[in-house]
Amino acid sequence: MRAAGIIAEYNPFHAGHAWHIEQTRAAGAIRAAGNTHVVAVMSGYAMQRGEFAIARKSIRAQMALENGVDLVLGLPAPFSCARAQDFARAGVHILQALGCVDVLSFGSECGDASLIQRAASGLRQGSVQNAMRAAVGEGTAFAAARQAALARLDPEAAALLRRPNDTLAVEYLTAIADLGAGFAPLAVPRRGAAHDAPGDGKNFQCASELRIIFRERGVLPEKNPSSALLREEASKGLAPVDMRRLETAWLARLRGMSIEELARLPDVSEGMEHLLYGAIRKGSSVQEVLAIAGGRRYPTARLRRALFHALLGATAGDFSALPGYIQVLGHNAAGQALLRLAKSTATLPIALRHRDMKALPITAQRQYALECRAADLMALAMPTIQPCGMEERREVVVKKETDNVDK
Repeated sequence: MRAAGIIAEYNPFHAGHAWHIEQTRAAGAIRAAGNTHVVAVMSGYAMQRGEFAIARKSIRAQMALENGVDLVLGLPAPFSCARAQDFARAGVHILQALGCVDVLSFGSECGDASLIQRAASGLRQGSVQNAMRAAVGEGTAFAAARQAALARLDPEAAALLRRPNDTLAVEYLTAIADLGAGFAPLAVPRRGAAHDAPGDGKNFQCASELRIIFRERGVLPEKNPSSALLREEASKGLAPVDMRRLETAWLARLRGMSIEELARLPDVSEGMEHLLYGAIRKGSSVQEVLAIAGGRRYPTARLRRALFHALLGATAGDFSALPGYIQVLGHNAAGQALLRLAKSTATLPIALRHRDMKALPITAQRQYALECRAADLMALAMPTIQPCGMEERREVVVKKETDNVDK
């Protein structure tokens, strides 16, 4: 048995994701083994850009299962709403802990795994690290400092860091090396509209454009693989999730925080807490806070994640350990076979339901508690506010001929 792993948000699942899975299955790296399995580690309720997913994670897991994934595992908060390095490292760690994944497949603008590996290796060089630290110390933004430092060593590889999927791919390969995962990398050329860019009628629409369409219209184009499930969610008042419904609560949380509390947020350093504190005192919306705090040194995405972590209640200490459990969100028959194998290969506890969490180590229980909190806050951003306990009541999605949900 040979399996390929994918790390994704599926927010929402779209045609480009289906293309990626199709290409992953077709790749010789796993086809040679005869038995093909695809495992996806999918973000839960909180997203990397510092917001909640547009729909529940059980529904997004079902989208993945209906479009070629065999086993869906959860990437919990706070890792799912982290910077690229922590996001990638946590996802790779979960796949590695499953003990039966051989290939890591990822979307890439360049589609060249060897070039991505050059970038990952170059960034580990001492000269590049020293140049990057010096530039950051002088006030240059981290991303710009890193790209400039690598460009001195390998300009072609450094150019990858201008493109979001290639940048994340570099982090995947860095995580593989750091964790000794030993996965064979599979770079699938990205197909469709550019990241955060609108489609032109020829390319697949990207996730950000689809989220805007869904929030504005309440439906997606019929040809989108997520349209039917999201339409059903919308009819129940469960989607689309919209952070604007949490605006006052979010601002209330931020205004009640001291400079010391802001300093303990993940990825807040170099005096950012003072900048955030001042912006929070002046801004009358989250967007205004971001606009006031934004600048050359701190990218908006980093600032937004910090504000989101404040809402969630996450601290820098929550990143002191990697994910401490493997959470099963859904599977089909092939995925169930993979789970049976993982019982003897996994190096982390495998959890299917809420009751399984009670036996987890303390650190893992804290991670699960953050995931439950994310679910409860996300429930406030739904069209119809839901009670607490969405995560605790969640059931494993099992794709059968009748698409039943496992009780």
